[in-house]
Amino acid sequence: MKQNLRTGFTAFQECLSKTISMNKYFLSFIIQLFVVQSVFAQNTGIEKSSTDSTSSNKTPTIQGISDGSLSGLSERIDVNFLLRSSVDFPSGASNQASVNLNEARMELRGDVTPDLSFRIRYRLNRSFAQNSLDNAPGAVDHANLTYRFGTGKKWHLTAGKQSASVGSWEFDKNPTFEYQYTEYVNRQLNLFLLAMKLGYDVTENHTFQLQLHNTSNSNFNTIYNTTGYNTDGLRPSKTPFGLYVAWLGNLLDEKWQTFYSYNISQFARGKTDHAVSIGNQVVLDRFKAYLDLQSTNMSVDYPNIGSPAVNTFMAPTPGFTPVFLQDINYKTAVLRVDYEFIPKWFVTAKGFYETASHRKDSEIGDNFREHTGLLAGLEYKPIASQEMRLFSYYYYNTSRYNNAVGVSNPNQKLHLFSVGVLYFVNAL
Repeated sequence: MKQNLRTGFTAFQECLSKTISMNKYFLSFIIQLFVVQSVFAQNTGIEKSSTDSTSSNKTPTIQGISDGSLSGLSERIDVNFLLRSSVDFPSGASNQASVNLNEARMELRGDVTPDLSFRIRYRLNRSFAQNSLDNAPGAVDHANLTYRFGTGKKWHLTAGKQSASVGSWEFDKNPTFEYQYTEYVNRQLNLFLLAMKLGYDVTENHTFQLQLHNTSNSNFNTIYNTTGYNTDGLRPSKTPFGLYVAWLGNLLDEKWQTFYSYNISQFARGKTDHAVSIGNQVVLDRFKAYLDLQSTNMSVDYPNIGSPAVNTFMAPTPGFTPVFLQDINYKTAVLRVDYEFIPKWFVTAKGFYETASHRKDSEIGDNFREHTGLLAGLEYKPIASQEMRLFSYYYYNTSRYNNAVGVSNPNQKLHLFSVGVLYFVNAL
C-alpha cells in the first residue's frame, strides 16, 4: 500500500511540474508533505500552537518537545495557512469598492532535532522576483535555521531570511489579525531581512538579542533608479548593514510583556541612522492591548515617506531636482485594544499618530507631516476550537501637511468600511 501511494504520487508530481509555474513548487512540496504524513506519521496527540507571531523570537518552534527523542513527522512539523479576505468600501483618495485578498501566506516550521529548527513562510500574493541586494524573493518572509546550544540551551543562533528584531508588538502580531498598519511598520522598517541573530535567555522571562542585518533588501542604485531622484552627492555605503539590540521580557506573571530595541544602520556612505523602539503589551484573560513608541533619526530618507512633500514644495525653485530628504526624524505612537465582551464576540480598536520633522530647516520644521489612523471593529469567532473570525471594521486615515510644506501639499483623507473573514489554519 505504501509503495502504491509513493508510485501514484510520483506520477502526479511529474505531471504537475509540467503545468505549473516555478513559484508553485512550494505548494507541490506542501502536497507531498501531506501524503508522506498520511503514510508514516503516528498519532501522538501533541498539542500544536493555534496562533503564531510574525517574529521567530519564541523558541522552541513547536511546544512540547523537551527531550532528545523525536519520532513521527507530525511531532516535528507545523504547516500553517494565514488567510484573510474582505469586501472593502473606501472613500476619499479612492472610492472604488473591491473584494481583496488581504493575507495569503503558507508556513512550514519545525524541529530537525531538539536543538535545530527551521522556518519557511511564503506570501502567495507577492512577487517572486529577487531583490537586488540580498538575492532573496520578496515573497519569502522566512527561510531560516535556528540552533540552540550551551548550558540549558539558553543560547540560540538564527541565520537566513527572518523578521527584524524591532520592538514593535504591532509587527510581532500575527499578520492575519492586524487589519491596518502604521507607516512605521508598512513603509519605514525593513521587516523581513537577511540576518544573523544571536539570542540569550537570561531566564525563562528575559531574553536579549543581537541581530546583524542588511539595511535594505535592495541596493543603493536600485532604490535611486526606482524613484528617479538625484543622488545629491551621496554614495552607497561599503557596509550597508545594521545592528539590532533587543530585550524581550515577561513581567507580572506574563501579564506585562516588553519588547525594546535599538538599531544602528547605514544606507549611504558616511551617513548613520539611529532608531529606538519601545513596545509594551498587556495580556489578561479576555483583554489584550499593546502600546508601541518609536523614534528614528534617518540620515537619508530612502523609505521616501516625507521626501515627496518636500520635493513638491521645492519644485518651483530654478534648477531643482528631486532628492531624498536628509536628516529627518520620524516618530510613531500606536495603541491597540482587543476585548472579548461576551464569549466568541470581540471588539477591537486601534489608533496611531506619526510625525515627520526636519529640524535643520526651520522653514520645513517640526511635524511638517502628520499621519493619523483610527480603527474600530467587531469580530465573531463561530468555532471555539478554530482561529477563524468574521469581522467588520471602520478605518479613518489622514495625512496632514504643515508649515511651508503645507502650502503646496493638500491634506489627504481616507474612510474605509470593511467586511470579511480571516482564518489561521494549523493544518498539520
